[in-house]
Amino acid sequence: MSNRRIRVRHTKTSRWGDWHTLWPVCALCAGLLLLFALGIVQVYLTDLPRKSDIPVVVLGHGQDLHLDPTKLRSSELHLFEANASGKKMKFIVERTKDNTIHTALASCQLCYRSHDRHYAKQGRMICGECNGPMDYESKDRQVGTNSCTLVEVPHTETDRDITVFARDVIAQAARQPQ
Repeated sequence: MSNRRIRVRHTKTSRWGDWHTLWPVCALCAGLLLLFALGIVQVYLTDLPRKSDIPVVVLGHGQDLHLDPTKLRSSELHLFEANASGKKMKFIVERTKDNTIHTALASCQLCYRSHDRHYAKQGRMICGECNGPMDYESKDRQVGTNSCTLVEVPHTETDRDITVFARDVIAQAARQPQ
């Protein structure tokens, strides 16, 4: 007999030697993780404010709006931003199909509380909460607490000029519930 020790020979396998049996589990976990990440991104993107397809005309500090009424076409929305007393507020001017000129804040009461999520699309103001079109207040439809009715702004109208005072726009915005 010899005094040599008997060695057991082990086959050389790496730690990942059995990866081919576990790859479906890894692929399933990676797929679920990807779906979860895409869901989070989609929720984030839907909460972003949408861009208006109508350009905003920014008035100077304290500058009032003077428009020629002959330049207003029926159902064409014009978007302006008034700046007075360090506050800014967007408002719209539109001649409706019945030839009435409306001036209003560019948001309904609900959108005003949700920090400018409203936007203009295809000549209509769209509510940022319900994604529905906002309408002007009429005799048939009165403003409710959470309705998508545009808040009217006082204006003066003559044959040659439509005037909207910046202070009236800011004052009307200040009356809205926060």
